[in-house]
Amino acid sequence: MTSVLADIQEEVTCPICLELLTEPLSVDCGHSFCQACLTQNSEKSVVNQEEESSCPVCQTSYKPGNLRPNRHLANIAERLKEVALGLGKHPEVILCADHGEKLQLFCKEDGKVICWLCERSREHHGHQTFLMEEVVQEYQEKFQESLKKLKKELEETEKLEADIQQKRASWKNQMVPERHRLQTEFNNLRSILDKVEQRELKKLEEQERKGLNVIEEAENELAQQNQSLRELISELERRCQGSAMELLQDVSEVSKRSEFWMLRKPEALPSKLRSTFRTPDLRKMLRVYRELTDVQSYWVDVTLNPDTANLNLVLSRNRRQVRFVGAKPSELSCPEEHYDCSVLGMQYFSSGRHYWEVDVAKKTTWFLGVCSNSVGPTSSFNQNAKHPNAYSRYQPQSGYWVIGLQHKHVYRAYEDSTAALLLSMTVRPRRIGIFLDYEAGIVSFYNVTNHGFPIYTFSKYYFPTTLSPYFNPCNCVVPMTLRGPSF
Repeated sequence: MTSVLADIQEEVTCPICLELLTEPLSVDCGHSFCQACLTQNSEKSVVNQEEESSCPVCQTSYKPGNLRPNRHLANIAERLKEVALGLGKHPEVILCADHGEKLQLFCKEDGKVICWLCERSREHHGHQTFLMEEVVQEYQEKFQESLKKLKKELEETEKLEADIQQKRASWKNQMVPERHRLQTEFNNLRSILDKVEQRELKKLEEQERKGLNVIEEAENELAQQNQSLRELISELERRCQGSAMELLQDVSEVSKRSEFWMLRKPEALPSKLRSTFRTPDLRKMLRVYRELTDVQSYWVDVTLNPDTANLNLVLSRNRRQVRFVGAKPSELSCPEEHYDCSVLGMQYFSSGRHYWEVDVAKKTTWFLGVCSNSVGPTSSFNQNAKHPNAYSRYQPQSGYWVIGLQHKHVYRAYEDSTAALLLSMTVRPRRIGIFLDYEAGIVSFYNVTNHGFPIYTFSKYYFPTTLSPYFNPCNCVVPMTLRGPSF
């Protein structure tokens, strides 16, 4: 709305409601008010038992009967309303709340719009004041710059919010496999503990059965002796109470039984269970299981190299299984002799950590480990040739880090050329885990069947060349099978 319209609006604004006049009435002093506003003012005067009312602006007395409609102001107010509606705006009141004067000045010190009376007041004395039109452009430009900056900040904020949402989704997605991994590990632990519990309960039941059998035998023996003793006592009492004939008839047999009778006490009975039964070390089991899961994180998909296989061996199509197909052990001239029936893995290791597993269930003889590529299965001696002392070559000095099974139950580690080290197995391994740490010079073997219990470790060796997985099913016809990574 222009300044001219603003001035006209001020002239037709009701001093009481500060809105455009509606059905205006004029009093004797010349001031005009909305009919409803002035009527309400007159009613208040009547309530106060006054004969005349006072003008709300100048306090001049007037009689309610002297009020007259002001059609001229009514027409102007209607026109202003039409103009305001045409501009899409409602008429605005721009009067000073303190002085009722038009707000047309701007005080820079206080950042407020004021009237001319405000400018002369003590509150704004000495302040720089300008007409609003003079500073509007300055503040519009200032606010436009602020808007640009704030919109950039808003864009950055929205970008950060999007990044945070993406991070949240990524973080939650990472939790899914981690939660699954933890659940799997603890389920495996529970499975291990359940198996150990069942095994130990069976042992305990066996202890209970044996102890009860000993006690039952002792009870039966004692009952028989008790019955015999009662019969002998009854016989003696009957003879003592009877006639001379009854006393002396066949007296030798009764006399001998009485003279040589002796109570046979039962053998030592089971008493304290603790002396015969010990609870397994669960902490050690969990530690062993943790070590196995740690090395299994380096699992590699090892397969067999057919170019290195002995002629007496047959490999499966997927190159994960090897079996002996040569002469049966019963046909050998000397069953104790060793035939070189080895094959290497396809993989070559010259650094890093690597783990693989081999199924040797039901085999009566085998060799497993790693060997240097410089001493592969064909370089030591010719294939299919009998070697009088083949086991002696399995030692680190010759480029082999292996363990083996002989004669169905004899397990050895071949680290010393003078004598192989006998290994004790509380649980017969059906699956063997092999772990190679090239930089640390370590080759470790694990009994996966016994929850990953360590079998043997070659440690602190320097590997001068690349290494390959080594497999020797020997002359046992049961196949040897490589297991794939258990992801």
